[in-house]
Amino acid sequence: MFIVSLTRFSTSENQMRRADMVEWFTWCGVVALIGTLLIVLPVSGALFTIPEGGTAFIGEKGLDITQTGATSNSMIGWFGTQDNGTSGEPSAKTSVDDAKNFYIAPAIFSNKTGAWYTLPEKKLAFYVEDPALSIRVFDETSNFDVTGTGRTVPKGDQLSFTIETNLVEIANRPGITSVPITIDLMQPNGNELAQVSGFQLNNIGVIKSPYSTGAVWDTSNYPIGPSSVWAYSNVNGIKDNYPVVGKTETDKARKIQILVATTSPATQAQTGVTGTTPPGPVSTTIITITATSAEQTTVPLTSALSTVPTSLPTATTKAPGPDMVLIAAGLGIAALIAREKDAH
Repeated sequence: MFIVSLTRFSTSENQMRRADMVEWFTWCGVVALIGTLLIVLPVSGALFTIPEGGTAFIGEKGLDITQTGATSNSMIGWFGTQDNGTSGEPSAKTSVDDAKNFYIAPAIFSNKTGAWYTLPEKKLAFYVEDPALSIRVFDETSNFDVTGTGRTVPKGDQLSFTIETNLVEIANRPGITSVPITIDLMQPNGNELAQVSGFQLNNIGVIKSPYSTGAVWDTSNYPIGPSSVWAYSNVNGIKDNYPVVGKTETDKARKIQILVATTSPATQAQTGVTGTTPPGPVSTTIITITATSAEQTTVPLTSALSTVPTSLPTATTKAPGPDMVLIAAGLGIAALIAREKDAH
């Protein structure tokens, strides 16, 4: 009897522990699901919403323009860029088939920026702008602009990124505080990084223009050689619909060459050492990074420029943010199903 009772007690205790674990996982899943939805959905929805007198950009798709006074199955018109108000007939007009899913199509709105009005009321609905985007890299340690200068970056210097864009107007939409801009950073071996020195390069929240990230790239642990930097924004599908260099993305062909070296900018200016063609036997220190050690050797800079380390920092694969919503939802649903089964 004692053995049977002990067995029953043990079984009962295990069931209680299992029930507690199911309860714990259930709450974790539900909290993760609700938290993610509260954070992601309102922001995503607001990105599509154009307020009355707000600004929309050529290439944006899926916009909700109901707050502007425009309605489905109506017309809107553009009266040109001249300061003659809305007198006379509009210079151009287009139909609004669905005011909750409107597309600022390049074929219709290119070269027609400015105010658009509801028709026939001629009431201001919203403004249309042509997007603009550029990026620069600045050496915060040695205090010089790396972009387009051909000057090398001393190894160990701290670099920042400066983004200039009129897309910051999107931050004025209801519930929005910034516009997502992504920076692409490609190393000499072709690896594209999703972060640099722990700073995430995906969907940086830009709140003003120009916008500086501050010193976020520590070049100490990055390889010698030219890296390439460019930027883009695909908010509301704008780059997919309007892939124009200087507007929704920066020029990939005109790559920013960042040659990490120990020659100081002052020495470069005195000796004429710039870009990838330094004159004379200037020396530099190459740090070969391996999994377990870092070996330092001093060699002529001319040799350093043609030598790229074989062991480079591992690139991090970029992953789109919306996947987190699906993961959280799956976790919550799985936990609820587990709890339901346990109850039966």
